[in-house]
Amino acid sequence: MGEHKTKPGGDWLAWSKQRDSLKTRWVIVVVAFWVTGIIAVAMYLINKEMDFILTSIAIGMMILGVWLKSRYQIHVSHEPEGKQIENTKD
Repeated sequence: MGEHKTKPGGDWLAWSKQRDSLKTRWVIVVVAFWVTGIIAVAMYLINKEMDFILTSIAIGMMILGVWLKSRYQIHVSHEPEGKQIENTKD
């Protein structure tokens, strides 16, 4: 009573969901960075001056993207045993 039994592969399933979540967030931030950067460049070409707010948003997205990518890579390096993909050919 009160014990939680984990299903076989439950650790890998939780790890996999976290991996997918991190990757999705990273992709969203990368897309937001490029969209903001393109808009900032367009505004610069139109107004002939840098828009501080758009530039700040782009820099923030870049920093957030680097942080999420590092978290994703650290997470991938800690893949649980038993479900690792073999890259060897027989």
